[in-house]
Amino acid sequence: MDINVLLNLLGFPPDSKLCIISCDNLGFAHSFNQAIFDSLRKRTSSCARIIIGAPWAREVISQYRGEDIGVALTFISNHPIFRIAPLTQSPTLVDGAGELPASRKEFWAHADTDEVRRECRAQLERAIYYGFDPSHISSEGSALTLRPEFFDVMLDIALEFNLPIKIPDGVDAGFPANEIAWAEGVISPTNKVIDFDANPTNSKSIIYAVEEAISNLQTGVSELSFRPSLPSDELNALAGEKADFYVESQYLLDSIEFKQLLMDYSIRIIGYRELKFVQSELADRNESDR
Repeated sequence: MDINVLLNLLGFPPDSKLCIISCDNLGFAHSFNQAIFDSLRKRTSSCARIIIGAPWAREVISQYRGEDIGVALTFISNHPIFRIAPLTQSPTLVDGAGELPASRKEFWAHADTDEVRRECRAQLERAIYYGFDPSHISSEGSALTLRPEFFDVMLDIALEFNLPIKIPDGVDAGFPANEIAWAEGVISPTNKVIDFDANPTNSKSIIYAVEEAISNLQTGVSELSFRPSLPSDELNALAGEKADFYVESQYLLDSIEFKQLLMDYSIRIIGYRELKFVQSELADRNESDR
């Protein structure tokens, strides 16, 4: 789909620079839940993604008030303190301890596509059972988006549940994931998707990295993704040296400087819910044309 066509469907003029401000790690820890919901309600971020099997996912249910929340489909679990098990307990999705494998390589070596499809469906259905209205899906650790056979499963699930998908930028999957998704009628951001958790030990301060990213945003739909957290002993135990970066991300989202940057570069904020609405409209049109 042409960028200007999408902008028009979203109700914006052709030269608009739209940006999704997203938060990952919802459900990972109490401190992440607090920071992310604070950001969503202050409208300093526009959407978030929940890890359904994460230890604090149930707390999210009690805090949810209809915010724009998607599901991070999870097939790897490499945290040294706690591990996640698949909802379906499918044999090709678990390691020797009965938990999700610790790496993409291990997941790719053993996972059966039918069992991956069943687990994707189970995670989304669990989110819906919890009371969420998912706005989109992503793949935690890019386990699904980097291999064509698993990306096909992700597309099937996106079409079944009529959800847009997040496709990370700067990752060489070896196939044109965005083009394939769009051809199937699944919408994703048209431009860069930048994760500001990819290198939490980077010496460059996050405000300068974010300013550089915002100044280079192009016409169309981009995404800036963060993992904000409030400071806590729990976070220090879970994240180690990364803890300060996650706290800095929360301070950034809550800062006047961040809001000013978006204004200075004429960036308009949207969420995945707007993309879901357009995707639904297009699906209805295609159905009526048959």
